[in-house]
Amino acid sequence: MPVRIVKNILRILLAVVALVTTSIDVVAQINTEQVMNIGRNALYFEDYILSIQYFNQVIAQKPYLAEPYFFRSVAKISLDDYSGAEADATRCIEINPFIKDAYRVRGVARHNSHNYELAIADYTKCLEMRPDDKDIMINMAMCELAMKHYEKADSCLRWCLERDTTSERVYLGLAQLNIDKQDTIQALDYLSRAINLNKNNTQAYLMRCEIYFSSLNDMHKAIADIDEAIKLEPGNAGLYINRSYMRYRLNDIRGTMADLDYAITLEPENVTAHYNRALLRSEVGANNKAIDDYNFVLERDPDNYPAFYNRTMMLINTGQYQQGINGLNALIEKDKDDFVALYQRTMLLIETRQYSQALRDLNTILAKYPKFESGYMIRAQIKQRMGDKRGYERDLETAVNVMKSKGVHYSSFNPVDKERKHSEAIRDKRAQQHADKLEQEAKRRREQSEGSLEESVEDVKKRFSQLLVVDMDKEIKPEVTLEGDGTYDEKAGHRRYRSRSRGYIQDNNVEVQPEGMFSLSYYSYDNKLNGRTHFMQEMAQVNDMHVLASPLTLVCNAPSLSEYDARVRFASVDYFNGLLSTSEPRAVDYYGRAMDFLLLRNVDAAIADADRAIELSSDFALAYFLRFNARALKLKMEKATQATSSGDASSAKAMLSGRARQVETQALLEDINMVIKLSPRNTYAYYNRAHLQASMGDNSSAIISYSRAIDLKPDLGEAYFNRGLLYMQLGDKEKGSADLSKAGELGILASYNILKRMSR
Repeated sequence: MPVRIVKNILRILLAVVALVTTSIDVVAQINTEQVMNIGRNALYFEDYILSIQYFNQVIAQKPYLAEPYFFRSVAKISLDDYSGAEADATRCIEINPFIKDAYRVRGVARHNSHNYELAIADYTKCLEMRPDDKDIMINMAMCELAMKHYEKADSCLRWCLERDTTSERVYLGLAQLNIDKQDTIQALDYLSRAINLNKNNTQAYLMRCEIYFSSLNDMHKAIADIDEAIKLEPGNAGLYINRSYMRYRLNDIRGTMADLDYAITLEPENVTAHYNRALLRSEVGANNKAIDDYNFVLERDPDNYPAFYNRTMMLINTGQYQQGINGLNALIEKDKDDFVALYQRTMLLIETRQYSQALRDLNTILAKYPKFESGYMIRAQIKQRMGDKRGYERDLETAVNVMKSKGVHYSSFNPVDKERKHSEAIRDKRAQQHADKLEQEAKRRREQSEGSLEESVEDVKKRFSQLLVVDMDKEIKPEVTLEGDGTYDEKAGHRRYRSRSRGYIQDNNVEVQPEGMFSLSYYSYDNKLNGRTHFMQEMAQVNDMHVLASPLTLVCNAPSLSEYDARVRFASVDYFNGLLSTSEPRAVDYYGRAMDFLLLRNVDAAIADADRAIELSSDFALAYFLRFNARALKLKMEKATQATSSGDASSAKAMLSGRARQVETQALLEDINMVIKLSPRNTYAYYNRAHLQASMGDNSSAIISYSRAIDLKPDLGEAYFNRGLLYMQLGDKEKGSADLSKAGELGILASYNILKRMSR
């Protein structure tokens, strides 16, 4: 049973914030106390990211205080960062082992991470301090149930029921216990009690629906329950897909199609919905639309044999013969003894006048069935069309002789009738193999989510690679609460925020991309979450010279110039043109003009000026850094241009382009290595080198470079984030999760969504 432990426990924790605050002896300066109060207020209003930044400030000043670690763990658990929450709660307990709720938070974090035995140890500690805590006992029961310790789970739940007969969570737990023990009648009773206590409990409706559907085959009651769930969670595409199947079982074709259409509207990337709709469309004769859905499915699941076979048949039925032939080619290549597919291909080849290939297929058919008189007649027609008069006459004669030997005057035998069952058995076998594969993958995912199967390196790699596709959260969230702006969203089933940095930001799916390289600029943007700026000694030295129109800054993912900024930069180029033509050139003057060219995206001119600056001052580290930025931008622009080109370039030209990129990449590496040689403690040079190495596929070297950048600047969130992605890509989930947790702590919001999606 998917139980949302986190939200329940947070309601309790937020209710005892004042209690915890007064129970901890904090010796702090007034500013630290103020920051703590602001952080707690942000936590109360569910500004989790912002609250973490405030607690970070307190921890940086006074790392010996337990309180900020505790509250930061609460914020992290709200963001589904269970490893980070566990680490903070552990640190809190190490500093002050008498903070009761720290054990509660750590227990919940471990519970959600499927470390059930450790979670039970924390829950036991909580019960020692608060013997009548029913919520903790329910959590312990869920751990025992996950480990299939049914007697212990039953004992815990009965203990809770004796003290409170109005807890829907207890009835849900008892229902799941009885489902596991296959006592569906008793489970239905407990679920009905839970629903009577709370008509808005989506989970109870879905559990009862599953029993009606799977065990009792009562479609009407199953649909009634899933209807209630949909009222509570109208944005959950999976509910519509499940209801569509139930409606189909009742022969409600219109309702089935409506549900599948709406599911795809909610979740356009849902392969199951597209496949089911393709089947339904083909059943009602909408063949072209069915083909569109099959195309969608096969783009995302190329090994889906049933979809491939069905699409092939649809293509043939709609007169798209050549595409149908291509499909039959693939089917025959996979199963060479699929006689029906071979015969179908033969007929299509004749229809499309591909006589030589059709002749080869007929030869194969007649070799297996030499008494197939129609086969000889068809082959005779092909030979006649190919100008083979003698072959035509010979095949006609053979056909007549076969009919005489059978005593018939017309063809009466078709080997397809004899082979049909065999070909159907082949297709059924292939379809079953695909279904078994999907079931095995689903079973493995379930076992991993339940904690009974450890995730392998390959599993982590595969899961991470799948994050590149939109991945919607299917988990049920039964709570109905307020929005951040105070409006009530009863149908949503959970809070919705307009801000993408407030509330449960881990629910906002992000594209999995590393943070960009650091680049020199005159224009920066403030990180309002952590307020950090980026410092480079060489940059400060140039700024102190006051020879540039604006002070230099470092940015990651540089912002675009406004129209006004562009005019300023063009004017600055004119200024440097005049200066360089009327006075003795200096390296810094070429550098200044190179900066303008870089910001104006005139990368070739920027590189040329950086070259001149380096010629005049070979130890000018900042000029190498700028040239690196310009070359990296040029390479990025060239790749973008090639990606959007018509694609008609010759293979020789493409090969030359690839070699040119290798040369440019090597030049980039030489530039950034030179920066490191001249400035061995330059954090951002190591970071950029790591980014470059990762783009070259040298992940091991990239991790080393990111680690060096982190050693030099332990609060560089971008480095943690990118290194975390590399660890995930390599299948090291533990290190990847730790890095992403730290990156989120340092204000990289995308971390929490990735952590959540990797934990399913």
